Amino acid sequence: MSKNIVLIGLVTLLFSSLSAYDLKSNMLLLNAELSEVQRAFIASDQDGVEQSIKRFDKHAQELLGNKEKFSAMLPEKKKNKANEAVMSAQIISHNVQIILDAIDNKYNQSGQVRREEAQRAYTYIEHACFRCHNIVRDEY
Repeated sequence: MSKNIVLIGLVTLLFSSLSAYDLKSNMLLLNAELSEVQRAFIASDQDGVEQSIKRFDKHAQELLGNKEKFSAMLPEKKKNKANEAVMSAQIISHNVQIILDAIDNKYNQSGQVRREEAQRAYTYIEHACFRCHNIVRDEY
């Protein structure tokens, strides 16, 4: 009986460690992709912004957009925070669309206005990432 409890405990520990690693590795990937977006903005590389923001959005939606999948990666006491990830995914998606609309000049605006709106949307994406990260990570 006690061997079964120890075995179950080890399997649970292994699974939770792998889930935490998976979450951490995904967050590092998203961070790297968001850094690519920033570099493209700084270099005034419109094609680079478009490609990197689409790649970032795809991965952000895959990770954050599915409450059950995200919840499975969280420690037991944090599983109730998965809704924050879904909300962040929605904020990210909305702001990615603003950036893509600016690139496509959907609203026939000047280049300066489009750049500023796209860059502002980028900062909202950063804020959504940090907000989710802080809520899921911190104890308060």
